[in-house]
Amino acid sequence: MTVLAPRVLCINPWIYDFAAYDHWSKPLGLLYIAALLRARGCQVDVLDCLDKWHPEVLRRQCRTAPKLRQYGIGPFYREIVPTPACVNFIPRHFARYGLPEDVFRAELQRRPCPDAILVTSFMTYWYIGPQRVVDICRTIFPGVPVILGGIYASLLPEHAQQVVKPDYLITGPGEYKVAELLARLFDKPDLLTDFPTHIDDFPYPAFDLLRKNDYLIVMTSRGCPFRCTFCATYTIDSVFSQRRPERVVEEILSQTRRLRVRDVAFYDDALLMQPHLRIKPLLRALLASKRPLRFHTPNGLHARYIDEELADLMYRCRFTTVRLSLESVAKERLRDIHNKITPGEMARAVHNLIKAGYEPRQLETYVIMGLPNQPLEEVVETILYANSLGIQVRLSAFSPIPGTTDYARAIADGYFPADADPLLTNNTIIPLARTRDAYERFYAVAQLTQLLNEGVKRGVSVFRPQELRQAVFTALDRLRAAAGVL
Repeated sequence: MTVLAPRVLCINPWIYDFAAYDHWSKPLGLLYIAALLRARGCQVDVLDCLDKWHPEVLRRQCRTAPKLRQYGIGPFYREIVPTPACVNFIPRHFARYGLPEDVFRAELQRRPCPDAILVTSFMTYWYIGPQRVVDICRTIFPGVPVILGGIYASLLPEHAQQVVKPDYLITGPGEYKVAELLARLFDKPDLLTDFPTHIDDFPYPAFDLLRKNDYLIVMTSRGCPFRCTFCATYTIDSVFSQRRPERVVEEILSQTRRLRVRDVAFYDDALLMQPHLRIKPLLRALLASKRPLRFHTPNGLHARYIDEELADLMYRCRFTTVRLSLESVAKERLRDIHNKITPGEMARAVHNLIKAGYEPRQLETYVIMGLPNQPLEEVVETILYANSLGIQVRLSAFSPIPGTTDYARAIADGYFPADADPLLTNNTIIPLARTRDAYERFYAVAQLTQLLNEGVKRGVSVFRPQELRQAVFTALDRLRAAAGVL
């Protein structure tokens, strides 16, 4: 079948979960593909199920604009739906986040029939969203080929084929694979002519196809050189490729001007790698531009690379959201999962950032809990260590991601069933335990973390000054003795 200018509809599906929030969340891979196809003559449209600015969503909330916090982030519109049976022990509402289903149907029906539909996917435990999107698309556009890609499709291709049932499934980076498939389906070999070989050669992601942008997402690299036992980045994209700093600067300056936004979030898993060749020249160029932008790093930064010079550049460039990767302070754990940071290196990074001008409470670090064979004491020790540095903690429960070392370990050690529904990988439910008691235990640790963070925001740490730290330990010893726990 030869189609002069293929009409391609790209869809970002709903999130079905106990909680979801727009922390700089955009379908970057899908927007890269949309931009590439458009540049090669396709008619491309994007339908974002997580569109907070849709007029009907605003009307149903009796609002003229979505509820946004600082820096463009904010809650998605949600509707409570029945909780799937396998996770119904969690005492929280299960919901669909994004457009109401009738609004999604209306959006499809007002569009001309596409020649192909591209659906992306994210967390493996969010597969209900792509599944429902594909089902509805088939009722409205029968016979139109549906192509599924993204993280879930890459990590669980067999499950996706059986449950979502796309006509075609793309794993890993999708630009070339999608273009190759469409070239074959529509007899358009020119889609592959002089195809880019490096990420810098692709057009910028098509953010202009979204209704409204409150921020910009940027990647300075793809993949990750580290092999953390709990992370699937290497499984999804085994090649670590870095962009030229000058090209990233060009993108940031042109896209923020075009979209009229000032907040920029980096999506990299290894943003600070080779800092003297990449991030430092990039930040110097941004400083020279004198643009009043703000930068955010929702993915954890490798703190060992934050020397005094880099900390100073980050502060002067207005890095506003700074999140560092610590995960654990247990030596055995650190050696096992990645060996990319030590407590001493974390302390030095925090010192350098504070020296550059940051208040300790402006800094955050990720701490992980619920790993295979991880005692609760290790989690609490790590939380208290971060608190001793005066920084906030973002507690994250372990999710057994298919294809990772820890996923295989969890199955081999009997913590997780090999044939588990992907819904059971949701970190909200503490996957390796999957009980109400485990959830309550995690909730208690989360509440402790929240209390400590509230103290940090007020400049109070249970470990500073030294007299307070000693008083805390003494009081705990007395309580243990009083309770007969010796």
